[in-house]
Amino acid sequence: MTGTVPEQQTKPSCGSEQQRVACAIGGIYTILAIEKVLPIMHSGPGCQQNAGGVLGRFNGAQSGVSYPESVIPSTNFCERDVVFGATGRLRQLVAKSMDYYQSDMFFIVDGCTSEIVGDDIEEVAGDFQDRGKPVLFAKLPGFKGNNLWGHSQILNAIIDQYLEKPDHINDKQVNIFGIVPYYDSFWQATLEELEKLLRVLGLEPNSIYGRGKGVPALQKIPESAFNLVLAPWTDLDTVEKLQEKFGTPFFHYPCVPIGPTETARFVWALTEYAGLDKKKSNEYIQQEESRYYYYIKNAVKVFGGGTQTPRKFFINSSAAQTLSLTRFLVNDWWMTPQKIFIIDDVPEKHQERITGELRNVEYDRADEFDVLFTTDGGLCDVEIKKEDFLFKKACLFGTAWDQLTANYKQLPFVRISAPYGDSVIGNKTYFGWNGALTFLQDLHDDITSKILGSGVVVKLDDIGGH
Repeated sequence: MTGTVPEQQTKPSCGSEQQRVACAIGGIYTILAIEKVLPIMHSGPGCQQNAGGVLGRFNGAQSGVSYPESVIPSTNFCERDVVFGATGRLRQLVAKSMDYYQSDMFFIVDGCTSEIVGDDIEEVAGDFQDRGKPVLFAKLPGFKGNNLWGHSQILNAIIDQYLEKPDHINDKQVNIFGIVPYYDSFWQATLEELEKLLRVLGLEPNSIYGRGKGVPALQKIPESAFNLVLAPWTDLDTVEKLQEKFGTPFFHYPCVPIGPTETARFVWALTEYAGLDKKKSNEYIQQEESRYYYYIKNAVKVFGGGTQTPRKFFINSSAAQTLSLTRFLVNDWWMTPQKIFIIDDVPEKHQERITGELRNVEYDRADEFDVLFTTDGGLCDVEIKKEDFLFKKACLFGTAWDQLTANYKQLPFVRISAPYGDSVIGNKTYFGWNGALTFLQDLHDDITSKILGSGVVVKLDDIGGH
């Protein structure tokens, strides 16, 4: 590459302080991910829209399938209701919803104002227990937590109010937890690919989210031989509750694996835990690794030249996406983290362990990079603007808001977490061997677009041409 890098833009980036998590009422997206389960909202008229700005349309153009957000019933709690309460209107809304919506389960949730006033949604839910369809409730005031807390409240309500002790245990069935629907921008395809992997290994996956699942999958939860948690910390409280109530053990793997090293580790760890066929696991790993490296070699002029991909990176994202990507970038792609910002309000009791998991990589200076737990998504923007980067000497990975920072500093960038932006995610995932190839394609595409759009002169030899 020859030429000069254009002068740094003087216009400051904007959006760095914007939302990267929703309030607790974002837990309705966990409900929407379960087919034919309808949330009924006892909250203000803007609550769903606020959550949807992070978890719905602006997170990869996602929307509820059985019930898009525009048809979710709501009492639209207003000033009059603050004075007089609105449980009467809520009862009417639930009754009409049960008459007009074809749903297998109804879920009453409330927000801040109705919680402060003291409207009793538990009592209202109890009034409809003889209507033939389960009516559950969950209190989701935003002053108690973000959408991850709300997600936990929904799962706890299902366990406490709906699940019953099983008649038998299926020694092959495994429930999948840890992947938070909608908040994990790639949740649908990740679950589909994970289910394929588990079936190859001889297990029967039971996921409650996505296409073809719903209440029948919920009912099977207590029948599983064990629960699988793929996350640094989310859903650990859920599987602990299931263990306490039904005696179901759980296997905790700290991240959704990306790339050959971490995916093989996951397969072997699961094989050992569940007593699976080691020969079958080994054959599967070899088959997938062969395919992965075939495509890497096919693009070796780009990936192996050393001139295109920076060797350093920053991340501003959730704990789940951060851990998955860091392990892949360090162990398989020989990149080094500069500073990591974890922005999903991880409870303090998990932070030390997650930091240890981030440093558990094949890098002899892993104790030197910074890991910061914060709820301020703008800190990464401030830190990066302090750096004096030469063109493409570092990458940034984060949300759609962080793309503004990356463009300002002309850094290669890939969106990895909510809000993902207006782009359609569809069935994209970075999970496993194939997902790592997808990530590398996205990274290279951004590098190429920034080179060609920067005014830098690029020789054909630099991009593998002749």
